[in-house]
Amino acid sequence: MKTKNTFFRIVSIKWMHTLFVTIVLSTTTNCYSQNYKTNDTISVDEVVVSGESIDRFQAGVKIEKIESDQLELSQDGNLESLILRHTPIAIKSQGSGLSTIRMRGTSPNHTSVNFGGINLNSLTLGHSNMSNFPMFLFDELAIQYGSSSSVNGSGNIGGAIHLGLKNYWTKGLKIEARIAHGSFGEQLYGTKVFLGNGKFESVSRAYYYYKTNNFKFTNNNIRNVEQGIFSIKDQQRRANIEDYGLIQEFNYRISNKETIKIINWFQYNWNNTQSNMASNLDTFAIAIPLANKNARLWGEYNKKTNILSYYIGAGYVYDYQNYNNNTSLIKTQRIIGQAHIEHNFNTNASYKIGIKASRIKPEMENYIDTVSFEDRADIFVSYRHNFFKRLKVTLNIRKGHVSGYQTPYTPSVGIAYLLFLAEEQSLNIISNAAYSYRVASLNDRFYDDGINKGNPYINPEKGMNYELGVKWDYCSTKQKAKVYLASFYMDIDDWILWLPEGSSWQAQNNERVISKGLELKTEHSYNFQKIGISQGINLALTSSQRIEDESKSALYRQIEYTPLLSGTFFSSLNYNKLFLFTVDGSYTHWQYTDKTPENILDEYLLLNTSISYNLNINKKEKLTFITSINNITNKNYQSTINYAMPGINYRLTIKYNFN
Repeated sequence: MKTKNTFFRIVSIKWMHTLFVTIVLSTTTNCYSQNYKTNDTISVDEVVVSGESIDRFQAGVKIEKIESDQLELSQDGNLESLILRHTPIAIKSQGSGLSTIRMRGTSPNHTSVNFGGINLNSLTLGHSNMSNFPMFLFDELAIQYGSSSSVNGSGNIGGAIHLGLKNYWTKGLKIEARIAHGSFGEQLYGTKVFLGNGKFESVSRAYYYYKTNNFKFTNNNIRNVEQGIFSIKDQQRRANIEDYGLIQEFNYRISNKETIKIINWFQYNWNNTQSNMASNLDTFAIAIPLANKNARLWGEYNKKTNILSYYIGAGYVYDYQNYNNNTSLIKTQRIIGQAHIEHNFNTNASYKIGIKASRIKPEMENYIDTVSFEDRADIFVSYRHNFFKRLKVTLNIRKGHVSGYQTPYTPSVGIAYLLFLAEEQSLNIISNAAYSYRVASLNDRFYDDGINKGNPYINPEKGMNYELGVKWDYCSTKQKAKVYLASFYMDIDDWILWLPEGSSWQAQNNERVISKGLELKTEHSYNFQKIGISQGINLALTSSQRIEDESKSALYRQIEYTPLLSGTFFSSLNYNKLFLFTVDGSYTHWQYTDKTPENILDEYLLLNTSISYNLNINKKEKLTFITSINNITNKNYQSTINYAMPGINYRLTIKYNFN
């Protein structure tokens, strides 16, 4: 333990404490130099999710778009598995499907998951379960690192995840069907049906997923000193998973610049809450089920001209959770509306003005009587300007209003500067500073246990984020390469914790946390005749420490479930777009699990591999066969202390495409 603390102090205190501003080196997979040959103006491809650009007014912000081949390899899994395999972001998970995200050393409540104009985070708990979002239903995924409340509103202190659907404008009929079977009773059945005439399009996406989840593991929660037994071979019990969902999408193209989209998304997630290792030894214990039902309706109207762009969106959300067969019911309803207008008053400058409003109706037996509904509204203004053909500057400010609650202004400023341009490479300097906040969840403010009557006037959590950097990109006829080195500094105050208050518990503003670190991403691809080779790494060094805590415990020490070092790597070989072989891995450094120094999770490295083959039946039909093996070294590890995780496991997938 002394060695670990010494290493941590050398890296985190002596070196990391000298870092106040950040250096970001980022690139994209596109060949910018080809655009620069004819135009010296700075030109960066925007990250677009479901028709909306999420970085147009956010210069200097790290936004990572997951590439289509990585999305394809993750179609049998969920958002948790994709993040673990392709990013260095920390995930705390259990084998039964409960997983929470911790971006840049923050809490799960500090990262929003967004779909259209809907923040999918639970209004009562404040966060999302990353396992509840099947990647089969989505076409696009973008991850925004760092504070973005000035653009996305409350809850975006650590980052934001954007799920999206593409407009294909299908002419005729397209069908995709997918069947996957794997270890521990895993089954996935999914279908996508596209029907349209080029102007009107209907897209239906449905899936069913089931997993017995009876994997074997080494149970270390045994202490029989007399017989010398400290571990046994065990099998996970009472951890079944059953999910299904449907997204029905209607798209209408009035003209090339004017569209209407309507989306109806129904989702059902059920699982038995996983027993910890000690409880799992009781073969007669009763399983405790957890069920979530979600209905989400979203519609939007877009019109874009050379000078003005209009956007109007509206939606309805119903969230329902049932814990242990009606012993605990949670229901919330939301009505959401938003609109903005963007004015391009010349080729180098534009501004956007908008508003977003919602009414929330919670249905909880344990809330204080005065809460029947809550109104929220946000007004925002954004400005973008290109100077001297090479410098892009963006300014944002947002003001939120919550009934009976005080929220701050959230400004941000960012720059992107083209420093160097050559025939096959470019170098950019970027910088960003942003203020952010999070409105305390409904549970934090209104939960009434009969002793404490909630804490309705608890302060919002507040954060300040700084970024500064450079990005480099290389592209030739046969090769593409990029190197992404990012660092950040984030100061979060009024961090909310549930603490003892008399004979009960209450949410309180208790801590101040400073998180800072480095992130490195490299990618390289090479094409020679019919062979394509790609490889890359994605690393994060994150120091996240309490510098203020009313209990004075665990100060200046890595915060729980945030590894100091984490990362992924991948390598792939593609032959003639018929065969694809991939190897990838993820590394997680040791982690504290609570404020005591004794409870620590060991480091672990997970390796995965897959091979796929495309069989073209005819011009309209294609079959794809995929074999995947995960955790190929059969590593025995824990992501949550005393909860088992599966060892080596396989999956066989068959995909059918008709066009």
